[in-house]
Amino acid sequence: MVDTMFKTPFISSTGLVVSEHPLASVVGAKVLSSGGNAVDAAVATSFALSVLQPQLSGLGGDYFALIYIASEGKVYFINGSGYSPRSLNPDYLRMLGLKEIPPHSPYSVTIPGMVDALHNMWRRFGSIEWGELVSPSIRLAEDGFPQYPSLVKAVKENYELLARDEGSKNTYLTYDVGIGKWVKYPNLGRALRLVAEDYRNFYEGDIAESIVNYLRSKGGFIELDDFRDYRSFWGEPLRTDYRGYQVFETPPNTQGITTLHILKLLSTTDLSNVKLLSSDEVKLFLKCFKAAYKVRDKYVCDPRYVSKDLLGPEVINELLTEFEGTSANVGRRLNTSLGDTTYYVVVDREGNVVSGIQSIFYAFGSGITEPKYGITLNCRGSSFTLIHGDVNELAPRKYPLHTLSTTIIFDSRGSLKWVLGTSGGHYRPQIHVELITSLVDYGLDVQKAVELPRFLWDLSTDELIVEEGVDTVGVGGVKVRRVNYPSRLGVAAVVEFLGSIKVGASDIRGDGLALSIEYP
Repeated sequence: MVDTMFKTPFISSTGLVVSEHPLASVVGAKVLSSGGNAVDAAVATSFALSVLQPQLSGLGGDYFALIYIASEGKVYFINGSGYSPRSLNPDYLRMLGLKEIPPHSPYSVTIPGMVDALHNMWRRFGSIEWGELVSPSIRLAEDGFPQYPSLVKAVKENYELLARDEGSKNTYLTYDVGIGKWVKYPNLGRALRLVAEDYRNFYEGDIAESIVNYLRSKGGFIELDDFRDYRSFWGEPLRTDYRGYQVFETPPNTQGITTLHILKLLSTTDLSNVKLLSSDEVKLFLKCFKAAYKVRDKYVCDPRYVSKDLLGPEVINELLTEFEGTSANVGRRLNTSLGDTTYYVVVDREGNVVSGIQSIFYAFGSGITEPKYGITLNCRGSSFTLIHGDVNELAPRKYPLHTLSTTIIFDSRGSLKWVLGTSGGHYRPQIHVELITSLVDYGLDVQKAVELPRFLWDLSTDELIVEEGVDTVGVGGVKVRRVNYPSRLGVAAVVEFLGSIKVGASDIRGDGLALSIEYP
């Protein structure tokens, strides 16, 4: 299976968009061909994905990106995650008898950060008028589009969840569900028109009021001030050396550090002696996964609460100590669903890059959709704990540990080499590492790396989930659950840079497409 390639990568000498939906890739590519830069195309792609894949992301969710500006040779990080309501505290939820925050409840909704983050990065780096970038998504929502397989499957699999909420029922269960059948989201189109006029309409206008009122009717705690006060923010990316490559990842509250911690552990081993997809590889990686997640759950949280330098010698020594004693480590985190997220890469002619990821966490998030504007709300607050003293214990206006992260990699000369990311929830760092090692250590081309069978460790059950093609003979101490290939163990995208040539790979596990409509 390593030698098999199911999709053909897209090769371009100009710009390139790789997203999980073909129409979103077309939207972004058209922005590039009209003279927009990578950030312009990313904004348009993000909004298009919000319409085309509402089960994965949307205006009611979060957004992160690593942004590379070629003329500066610098990587920027934008954090568009949301905080918890000011008036929600853990004592109230504990009083209700809850041990954790139910994903499908109004308590799990955090302030959606995506709209503000997209405008924030556009204001800093964009070149095309804001409303023009939102307009393709307005047309998709109001005029409609044919349903693709992932949306059809998600609606069918989550029918009961959607039927429980009036807004979700009226948004997703009033049209014929089927591949190629036409669907429109006119209410969402009205919301996008308001966002196109002024992005703050989402946080200070009728959209915010409608969301607040609907959540309050269901027992939620979000207030208008929670929306009005929200701002996305810039931060410094994390980076580490791996086999001479510089690997950039997103900082807390994301789990990007966990990718780097796993690479730190693997860098002490010569993988040339470890066969790809062998049980030896599985055993080594499993040991690294367990150590890195133990450290993650101890330190990674709202950046204001992080107490240590996570790449400093104290934490790295602790990581190495965990690595030597991880045979029985099992995580205590309960909500380890793969989640539902959508990742994309945009590269423009000048070599600027946006490695962007957006999510409402689980499929259709909280299952709650504000009916007037058709905005499905995230359940990201379910990543908080109700454990006294835990670094991720719920607190007012706190950011949760966030599963989203993205990666940019430079070679030893400082030249851009790979940009990659994936859906996958809590498993994302494991998939990132499997992608990186398949490229760096095993020399696979990008399409084969994306399509390679995967194995993931469930930190809450100590279970190993394995696609067909992975050898687990002799892997002990964990229960092995085999799944068909291709599964939904993350839907990845990778772009490789070969001088002025860009090679874009989309995943066989999703509907995605790598695309450029510019000519050399």
